[in-house]
Amino acid sequence: MSLIILIKMVDFKLVFHHVRDISLLVLGILVSLAILQTWLLGIRWQLVNPDVSGQLTGVQYFRLMMMTKPFNLIMPGALGGDFVKTVLTLKAVDNNRVNNVIAIVVDRFIGLSSIIIMGSIAMFFMSDIRDKGPFYGVFAILAAGFAVILVVAGNQWVLRLLESFFSRLGALGKQVIHFLETWINVLSFFRLNYHRLLLALLLCLPIHGLSFITTYLLAINLGITVSFFDICLILAIVWVITSIPITISGVGVRELSLIYFLSLYGVEAEPATALSISLYIVSIALGFIGLLFYFRFYSALNVRS
Repeated sequence: MSLIILIKMVDFKLVFHHVRDISLLVLGILVSLAILQTWLLGIRWQLVNPDVSGQLTGVQYFRLMMMTKPFNLIMPGALGGDFVKTVLTLKAVDNNRVNNVIAIVVDRFIGLSSIIIMGSIAMFFMSDIRDKGPFYGVFAILAAGFAVILVVAGNQWVLRLLESFFSRLGALGKQVIHFLETWINVLSFFRLNYHRLLLALLLCLPIHGLSFITTYLLAINLGITVSFFDICLILAIVWVITSIPITISGVGVRELSLIYFLSLYGVEAEPATALSISLYIVSIALGFIGLLFYFRFYSALNVRS
């Protein structure tokens, strides 16, 4: 449905004309920056992993992050590769497997936290447009959801209550209780090592900053005259929307979201769609590079076995 709506409302001949104006040099630089961003994401994931036994090296974190890129292109939502990352991580480690799975969840939670924080800051510097209601509404919902997650995930009384409930559900309940017990231990670990969470949160500045800067430069290249903070604000919202598993790789939903929010600044649908497709081209290039890491990973596993 999203693709049908997009095809009916957008002149794709004009869109591809806009995309062709972007030089291969620019796209090459953007792909290089995306690889750098992936390396930083691997460091952030390593920081929030409560398994400090060293089963995964820094290089392996980077490899696993790169290996998610192809699957992000063929799975629902923008985070579909995380399911594959979980499977590959469980193949790569022998001990503390639940801790390593929790690390993936915590890493995404840190990323979501930083998106909400940065988007909220950008909202204070946004341009004086006629209708700011959609931005206020989206961030009010995000802030409320974030608060609920904090209460549920960080309050031991709530966690013990959940344990009491799942204790009545037999074998499945026992598995959930084991996970909750591990999570409570992880909370204790982070209370003692809170600096790891702070460093991971600070690392989000260059991680998301690279995306903001590259998107802003692409927008300028496409003739979209929107301020840097407005791009940050819109991109933060689009990231959250496309993380919901509605379409494969967020295709259609991402474009319609950009069209809607950029239209509030008077930007037409064609350059907005061209911006989205240009970003997607970078993701596709990164996905093909990620396939090389996939084959290297399985060769290493065979050697180890």
